[in-house]
Amino acid sequence: MPETEVTAAETDSGAEPAPQQRLLLFDIGGKVFACDMSAIREIIPFQRVTRLPGAPSTVCGLINLRGTIVTVLDLGARISKQACNREGGSILLVPYRDKLVGIGVDEVRDLQSVSADELQNAGDLSAFDSGIILGLAEVEGDLAVILDIDAIVNDVLGKSAAALGGGES
Repeated sequence: MPETEVTAAETDSGAEPAPQQRLLLFDIGGKVFACDMSAIREIIPFQRVTRLPGAPSTVCGLINLRGTIVTVLDLGARISKQACNREGGSILLVPYRDKLVGIGVDEVRDLQSVSADELQNAGDLSAFDSGIILGLAEVEGDLAVILDIDAIVNDVLGKSAAALGGGES
């Protein structure tokens, strides 16, 4: 019974911490971006990709990952119109439907926990591609744009399928 009273007193005093979100920080074109770490399955070094003829610049190509063919997207081309670093960059592996998709970034920086209080809404970013932005967060002295990885993958793969003649809307 005393434990219940202590817990109730702590709850009433508002001492309960704000929920934390784990953000993966990475660089693209010299700018800091982030995404929810729960969207990422694995991070691997950039490896040689096989280019797909006719694919848009947002698709790097295909890699063979432990016997599985994975499509790799170029987040640099999607965000900053500048290709990601394919020599020293990294590939973020994310689930997409029943497959894995790779997302090329220039450099993976760090994993940070950010409280919900520290997140800023993406409300007034309509000049930028607001359909893929979840918000902003100040992390390590930099303002990081928090991206919706699922929305980016859906957007790029949807446009790529249409460009290759496979996507009818």
